[in-house]
Amino acid sequence: MKRFLRVFKNTTVRIFSSLLLILFLVSLFVFKDFYKAQWHKTLSFYYVYVGDNAYKKHKPQKAIDNYIKALELYPKHYRAQYNLGNLYVVYEDFYSALDAYSKALQLRPDFTVARINYAIVLSEALFNYDRAIEEYNLAVQNIPKWVYIPFIVNKKNSYKHNKAVAYYNQGLAWRGKSLLFGDDRFVARKYLENSAESYEKALKTMKTYDVYYNLGIVYHLLREPEYAGYYYCKAIEKEPMKYEAHYNLAILLRGMKRYPDSIEEFKKAGLLLDSNGDSNKTVYVYDILNEVNQKYSATEDYAKLKKQLEEEKKQGIESIKEEASYVKGKTLVLDDRGGATLKGFKKCAAKKYFEDGIRN
Repeated sequence: MKRFLRVFKNTTVRIFSSLLLILFLVSLFVFKDFYKAQWHKTLSFYYVYVGDNAYKKHKPQKAIDNYIKALELYPKHYRAQYNLGNLYVVYEDFYSALDAYSKALQLRPDFTVARINYAIVLSEALFNYDRAIEEYNLAVQNIPKWVYIPFIVNKKNSYKHNKAVAYYNQGLAWRGKSLLFGDDRFVARKYLENSAESYEKALKTMKTYDVYYNLGIVYHLLREPEYAGYYYCKAIEKEPMKYEAHYNLAILLRGMKRYPDSIEEFKKAGLLLDSNGDSNKTVYVYDILNEVNQKYSATEDYAKLKKQLEEEKKQGIESIKEEASYVKGKTLVLDDRGGATLKGFKKCAAKKYFEDGIRN
């Protein structure tokens, strides 16, 4: 009896194993397309991995080749399309980049970063501002709801950042579009106002030099000097060693006939340019500085200041002299007592005047 049970058990196991093998072989035949697709998908992810590594090692052509292989095997890999678009931008093949971003967005419409890059190429490379502005609107609208799981995942900040980036670049597009209507001041002003609105929305999350500086430019173009100066000053506080905000503020102050403040900012811009080795721009800035000095010397305020300095000299009062020097790779102000201060560049001329103007 025991022998019979043993034989029966072994036979049952063999029959069951054989049935499983037959079923597996049948499934391979019946579902061969499914298995083939899964294999191709697996290989596709491998090629994307190889492409990502090549991209990190600054081997763009190798990365492109691997992304193309990945997409041939699995065309629905939206991130491969996105990475391919970024690389085409590096090679300035903008139409291929747009095609790659478009395919990525067809596969995943809420792929915010891809839509922003798509719009940037439309705006900055092809000057298609209308289409770019539409894409930025879609980017803001299609941002998925943020996911928050305590101590595990919190995408709120990244989604808010992407939204701010979309608004910032939309501001650039509106400003670019305004330049196309320079002769029609009413239309140009409307687009500049739209640009300011977009920047201000970005500012809720991105309190950066670029946002403040570009807001300053827009209000400068809108001929609203108090707001322009205020935002130039905010930009300077963020990045005091960048010459652009100092220079634009100096131009603004010159137009307002605030010559002493303008001179101060032109000096800072010139020193920063000189420290960067940009001799042509440095000469240009100092030429304008000389012009402003001449205008200031013809004013009553200059005559009063000159008289005051002569009186102080008679009384033996010496003012602290300042010169430029380098400390840790940065141009700093050195007074004759040896004190080096970054606040000389961080301090914004006429800041209180601009702040009071906004409050009023």
